[in-house]
Amino acid sequence: MRTEETRAITHIRTQDGASDTSMKGKTVLFTGASRGMGRFAAIEFARRGAKILVVGHNDARGAAAVDVIRGTGGSAEFLRADMGDAEDVCALAKAVLARGGSIDVLIHSAGGLPPSAALTHEGVDCGFAQNFLGAFLLTRLLEERLLASAPARVIAVGSAAHRLLKKVDIDAFMQPGKSPMNRYQMGNYQMLSYQVSKLAVTTWIYGLARRWAGRSVTANVLDPGMVKGDFGERFEGPAPIRMMMNHVIPFFAAVGTERGSEQYVRLAADPTLVHVSGMYFVSGKEKKEGSSPLSLDPVVQKRINDAAEAWAAPFLRGRV
Repeated sequence: MRTEETRAITHIRTQDGASDTSMKGKTVLFTGASRGMGRFAAIEFARRGAKILVVGHNDARGAAAVDVIRGTGGSAEFLRADMGDAEDVCALAKAVLARGGSIDVLIHSAGGLPPSAALTHEGVDCGFAQNFLGAFLLTRLLEERLLASAPARVIAVGSAAHRLLKKVDIDAFMQPGKSPMNRYQMGNYQMLSYQVSKLAVTTWIYGLARRWAGRSVTANVLDPGMVKGDFGERFEGPAPIRMMMNHVIPFFAAVGTERGSEQYVRLAADPTLVHVSGMYFVSGKEKKEGSSPLSLDPVVQKRINDAAEAWAAPFLRGRV
């Protein structure tokens, strides 16, 4: 195992009081678990006895993550899927359902900054699809199994970036117009897509919590704060801004991936959170006021949910 991963596990062990077998026999379906915080957290879940279904679009990274987990004595399997590709998501859901058994924890951590001009096969902004629509569709396809697995938990990674939005136009990402041309426009579009995606994730999770109330399946948002990683590597804006995103700001303000991974572990394994749902967690702590006023607006929530449902309808037809 790599040195930093060994250090991460040791750190989580000393910071978290849960038993080493606190997740024994549970299945964790984890998108974005092949690198970064997700990979650290997946290793710890496996150490506690969980079976990890690692979801990612990169075969080499996925295989490497599985090898590391198995190297610690844990149980893991790699399932390839691009969360921005609806057909991939449908195939992923089919494979998970075919395995049988419960889905005890579903973690949506996949996402990033795709190229500003990238569109899905359906003509949707690729960033919006990767960061939100894929998670929405996968959860809808697995909803019946999740409810049958109760008690179960759904955790979606959000971002404080959504708080910068004062208004939202979902149609601009569901049906994008002309692609931005210069560097500033490209970078601005990428960041706006990310912000709107994370707003959508937040409003969606609040809706899920209401939808599943009293059914022992919880849904919460995890805003991990600023964490060191490669988030800005695909930023298409001007080079000085990219330098700030990748090196300057993380050096002064970001926590390491091992610290960030603790937050996943708490939300998935802490027994005191078994009935907590519809909550926004900031750096692992419950913050009811953590999300933006826009995310709490019922009109905005309905608009986003209706758009996602309409987009997902062709893929759900005859499957759920």
